[in-house]
Amino acid sequence: MRFTRAIIFLSLTAVCTAQSVDYLRDIKPVLKTRCYACHGGLKQKARLRLDTAEHILRGSKDGNIIIPKNPAKSLILKKITASKQEDRMPPEGEPLSPKQIESIRNWIEAGAPVPKVEASQVDPRDHWSFQPIKRPLLPQKTANPIDAFINDRLEKEGIKPLPPADFNTLLRRVYIDLTGLPPTREQLHDFQKAAQSNHNAAFESLVDQLLASPQYGERWGRHWMDVWRYSDWYGRRAVNDVRNSYPHIWRWRDWIINSMNDDKGYDRMIMEMLAADEIAPEDDKAIAATGFIVRNWYSLNYNTWMQDQVEHTGKAFLGLTFNCALCHDHKYDPISQKEYFAFRAFFEPLEFRHDRIPGGPNVPKYVRYKPGSGASLKPIASGLPRVFDEMIDAKTRIYEGGDY
Repeated sequence: MRFTRAIIFLSLTAVCTAQSVDYLRDIKPVLKTRCYACHGGLKQKARLRLDTAEHILRGSKDGNIIIPKNPAKSLILKKITASKQEDRMPPEGEPLSPKQIESIRNWIEAGAPVPKVEASQVDPRDHWSFQPIKRPLLPQKTANPIDAFINDRLEKEGIKPLPPADFNTLLRRVYIDLTGLPPTREQLHDFQKAAQSNHNAAFESLVDQLLASPQYGERWGRHWMDVWRYSDWYGRRAVNDVRNSYPHIWRWRDWIINSMNDDKGYDRMIMEMLAADEIAPEDDKAIAATGFIVRNWYSLNYNTWMQDQVEHTGKAFLGLTFNCALCHDHKYDPISQKEYFAFRAFFEPLEFRHDRIPGGPNVPKYVRYKPGSGASLKPIASGLPRVFDEMIDAKTRIYEGGDY
């Protein structure tokens, strides 16, 4: 009698445990965290998707991965509990915890109950940032298209815009916005006199004047320097060595400021920063733009240079974290490891050099660092740090396991 009661008790306990597992609460979060990277909206290895129960029950190229009410014959359990790492899923990181495995087992034991309606994971390639740019329709006709969008949003939010600022306030705002400094007392008085006859004409003339001033490039160039990681020199001044970037990179800083003041197009600025040595090889003013690449330079390990170059080029110009794909396909952006190294291949032929400036002192020959040599590069008194294509046929090799 006691034996029978024990069997009934254990059976009821197993049923209660299985039924207490909730797919949305206990199963899907585990799959999302550990499995979607290879079996989600972007990639479906082995033709398997795990982002919805419908896809899960559909199985893979090898057939069903779940047999409801039969955990022992369910392929998914065999994969997540495999003893050999090469057979285990997920293939990267720690194995699923015993609690997570038990939840999946109990869920299958309960018949793998799922919600009636469940949305699939969106393909990352469908994200708005990867779509071609299209000019939007103006919400309403106004003198300024920017005002049209602002006013449309304010109206939707039920917000009444403030009245136009008085000209003294506007003067202060435009000075700070374009030059970073408020107007002097004399500049305020000069504007008030000029605005007596025609405020709008005086204001437009002032804006043109500030845009043409050297301070405009200094003010707005600083913001781009932050994006592009400008610094005067990365080296350890106390030790007097040069490892990360080179001194006199301030020439790149001046190039940024001058480009802003010369109204150089952003597209041209990008091309010069990445390839001035190819598109303007005899123009020293343009060559200074390759300071962007020199900024990422690391003398002791060229792989580190290439890694930083890919990472910060992607962040600065594409708004993407390419560096995640150094060791494996990206987990949430549509970038494969192969594409990462194809991107690196653009920069593989590069070498650093330091050119003499006409009229400046002679520049010592650059000696590339060799492990074990004990050599330490010394700062150069003057010159132009830059890059050039030294190895036109340089090969780019994909890392396996993230280790070069």
